[in-house]
Amino acid sequence: MIEQILYNQIPVKNIPRAVKWFVDVLDFQFIWHIEDEQLAQLNLPSGQMLFLIETNDSKGINFTQNDAKHGVIGFHTKDIHGLYNKLKAHKVNVTEIVYAGDNLFLDFYDLDGNRFNVQCDANKKL
Repeated sequence: MIEQILYNQIPVKNIPRAVKWFVDVLDFQFIWHIEDEQLAQLNLPSGQMLFLIETNDSKGINFTQNDAKHGVIGFHTKDIHGLYNKLKAHKVNVTEIVYAGDNLFLDFYDLDGNRFNVQCDANKKL
């Protein structure tokens, strides 16, 4: 049976530029880049893999439901305020932090307009 999500794939327009952004802004670890396959692997410190795939035919990873915008990948952080400040310092398109239930959330966009969500346990952060 399925136990976990092993990796996610993100469409990007320029792999070197996207790799630099994910490493510099989000602290991903660069693993490898295969130029002729237009593919790069990045890892989070916890081991989850993210593959960047270069394409000119990208619709992105976003969708809309009932006029609300959504991404398909959600991250977790213990320091959502620190992340928010870092994203703002890098001039990333980021929403304000929202409190909902027992969690804090924000959304941000990468260089190619892919939307991501970040969640933080509010009880540990307040």
